[in-house]
Amino acid sequence: MSTSHNSADYQRIYRESIQPIFAGHPQEPSLDDRNTFYLEMLARHGALQSGKHLVDLGAGLSIFGPMVRKLGMDVTLIDDFGGGGGVLYGQRPEEIKVLKLFQGQLGIKIITKNFVEEPIPLPDASVDVITCFHSLEHWHNSPKRLFREIYRILRPNGLLVLATPNAVNIRKRAYVLMGRNNFPVLHAWYDEGDPVYRGHVREPIIRDLQQMMEWNQFKVVGTYGRNFIGRKSKALASLPMPLVNAAAIVSEKLLRFFPSLCSDIHVVGQKQV
Repeated sequence: MSTSHNSADYQRIYRESIQPIFAGHPQEPSLDDRNTFYLEMLARHGALQSGKHLVDLGAGLSIFGPMVRKLGMDVTLIDDFGGGGGVLYGQRPEEIKVLKLFQGQLGIKIITKNFVEEPIPLPDASVDVITCFHSLEHWHNSPKRLFREIYRILRPNGLLVLATPNAVNIRKRAYVLMGRNNFPVLHAWYDEGDPVYRGHVREPIIRDLQQMMEWNQFKVVGTYGRNFIGRKSKALASLPMPLVNAAAIVSEKLLRFFPSLCSDIHVVGQKQV
């Protein structure tokens, strides 16, 4: 049955059911514009439906999965929970209180696994929607085998939703013209990558995401650009935050009509049989 909600409903569900789970957690998230857009995107494609099975790859401690669960979907989170995404580095998954509450209070299934390298332990054609938000840019190795697994476990006409930073957003294009690097800041790789780098390895462009969909028998049914991470960019940290916020707000409604210039890119694919 289709689930119809508005942003006020989402905020109420977050306050009543999700926020208490994160009480005392050092990185308590909020129901921001990004997660609200993810929910609206699923609803737009008819995927936010009670009883359907959603798998979120590289979920970390995102509130997206719990929100979808409270909206009636069956949810499986798959991640190695090795750091990032709300998980503290060096913290073992069994020590993360929030994950235990995801399972015990919300009935979410948790699979701790390096899904890029290892098979996904779910039956063929058992999943309706697979989401992967801001994870792909961290993968060190080819996702070819992963895409085969995604295709295998999705039901016919099931949806795959990919979201990543944009390697050629408008800010990065301007910076490159000025001789600046469009990769993450140097100290993130130099300092935070010792001994293991979990930052951005290869940021794609929209055509990259669409091409991987097409290579793996998915029809592209949606492409969207937004600027959720644009105002939080470390490359803009030297500028006054009010100025960055004002520029982001003014440009947001215009840039979304030009996804290739946005900081966040989203591609939705439908499994073809």
